[in-house]
Amino acid sequence: MPFGPRLDRPSAVGDEGRPRETSLGVVAATVVALALATGFAVGQPTFLTGFALVSGLAAAGVALLDRDTLGEKIVGHLCFLPGAILLGVLVALYPGGYNLLIGGFALALLGTASCWADVARDDPLESALSQGILSYVFGLCWLFGSGIVLAGLFLCWQLATGTTAASNPTAAAIGLLAVVGLVAAAVRVSLRSLPVVQLAPRDQREAVRANLGRTKRAFTLTALGGVGTALVSLVFLATSSPALGLVPGAAPVVGALASVYVLGPLLAVGALALLAAGVAVGARQLTRQFDERKTRTVAGAIAGAGYVVVLVFGVVPQTAALIFLSPILFLVAVLLAPMAVFVAVGLALIAVRLNVFPDRAGGPALAAAGLVIAAVGADSVGLPAPLVFACVAGALVAWDAGSFGLGLTAELGHRPDTRRLELYHAVFAVGIGAVAVLGATGLYALRTSALGPAGNAAAMTAAVVGTLVLAALLRG
Repeated sequence: MPFGPRLDRPSAVGDEGRPRETSLGVVAATVVALALATGFAVGQPTFLTGFALVSGLAAAGVALLDRDTLGEKIVGHLCFLPGAILLGVLVALYPGGYNLLIGGFALALLGTASCWADVARDDPLESALSQGILSYVFGLCWLFGSGIVLAGLFLCWQLATGTTAASNPTAAAIGLLAVVGLVAAAVRVSLRSLPVVQLAPRDQREAVRANLGRTKRAFTLTALGGVGTALVSLVFLATSSPALGLVPGAAPVVGALASVYVLGPLLAVGALALLAAGVAVGARQLTRQFDERKTRTVAGAIAGAGYVVVLVFGVVPQTAALIFLSPILFLVAVLLAPMAVFVAVGLALIAVRLNVFPDRAGGPALAAAGLVIAAVGADSVGLPAPLVFACVAGALVAWDAGSFGLGLTAELGHRPDTRRLELYHAVFAVGIGAVAVLGATGLYALRTSALGPAGNAAAMTAAVVGTLVLAALLRG
């Protein structure tokens, strides 16, 4: 997020936007430095690398969903919901009891990324929530629609193979009628979608339109007649009547018509007709001029199809064992994981609108809260006390530097050069945090030497939190 094109849109003086770059750089450097220090403390320097990437993807997705063009919205969908789900899964399923520590740093990294993308606000959160739900609904429609299509194809295959393998000429004739009716219905549907009249010469369009109407009626009657006759003729299979067996020469004729050489081309015609109709409808939708509502709908539909592709070719192969052992649990997890993301975003939106969570300063606040949670998690897994104190002090630095940079943006905008002023402020913030960490570490060392190693760092952590919060209030 600190490099590449800006995902927010800097504005003039008076519209706060995001904090200035130097202040955000201090926030990002603080969070990343503490994450690296934690990685070295647990013996895994790249402990939080994947969480930083996924957090950045989720924040970038929210920013792109607030854009206007179709391509940006599609990319935003494919970054936001999968990134947020993957982030939650990684935090929840991380082994070794590091969930609270990981969760805190994940929030801190997400808050930092939200600062750079300027998305921890009312409007982007509302846009991400509404469009995410829309793409989720479309994903369910694509999933169940694909299941219905596959079931229909399977039934058609069974019908075709049963027809070709039938020894009873009556059964073969019924199957042949059903296939003819279904193929005629597919062609009739495709004729409704294909631009036949539009592609004809202008002086011949009336004649083409009339011929097309007659062709449609013919295919409609063929479809209804074939399927209806096949359904009515099923009564012959329920009796012992030989039916067509009584008609001389009917058996070889029906056998020839119900062979694979006839049914194969018929089914191919039906499949090509449906494919051509789908391509025509898709091309027509993609070449239209969309308004904002139409763009959101089309982007959600395309993203929903992308979710299904990722699910089928990415998630299912990786979780084949779980699907085999408990398919119901897998289905529930797939359906409920996006709902958890929507609940989290909805709660954040409610908190912002009720002024429980600062609207413009949401990114720095989230980063600071994440570092405090990480400090509690670091203490719970027994990491060194100086690291615990550093996380608490880092929370103060992140909030102070971020809010200061935000104030500069509101007063001066993004154009003036304020790097020296921001660095001057950051040096003092980092210095105060370093002094606090050194002092708390010294007090903890004295307490440990006096009372023995059985002391609990949680009490010292609470004292440091209270001290730093009080210092921040006095300073404000």
